[in-house]
Amino acid sequence: MVFSNKEIKYRYQKEFNGNEKIRLGAAVALINLENQVLLEKRSDCGWWGITGGGLDKGENIFDCAKREIFEECGIKIEIKDLSFLKIYSDPGEGRILQYHDNRIYLIDFVFFLKGIYVDLVMSNESLELKFFKLDNLPSLIVPPAQRPLKDLSNLFL
Repeated sequence: MVFSNKEIKYRYQKEFNGNEKIRLGAAVALINLENQVLLEKRSDCGWWGITGGGLDKGENIFDCAKREIFEECGIKIEIKDLSFLKIYSDPGEGRILQYHDNRIYLIDFVFFLKGIYVDLVMSNESLELKFFKLDNLPSLIVPPAQRPLKDLSNLFL
């Protein structure tokens, strides 16, 4: 399943309607030694994004990043090795996620980690895990990942 542009625009909206719940999350962009970024092809829409997910109650944002990267690609990381990129919260970047039964305003803490990555283990949230050159990314990237990838490109190109 790959969502059309119309379906993605419906899922990732830019305008509030007053029914949104805030979801804090963490994403970790794994950068290999060739300055390629790991992206996941998401099973919920067939578009590419940065690995990450929502903060659990009682969890700090660093533990969330560590947990999510392990859950989504089987990589164990140390919090001390994470580099902070930025907090992304601009609703104009498609950060209001519309599901059939609720709306979520995504606020993401994005980190990156450069290293050697082998033996990736894909979760059921992904259709594929693949490294891409930052100047040759796939065309179907979910809206909340577009700005962080641009910022990473500015750092590593």
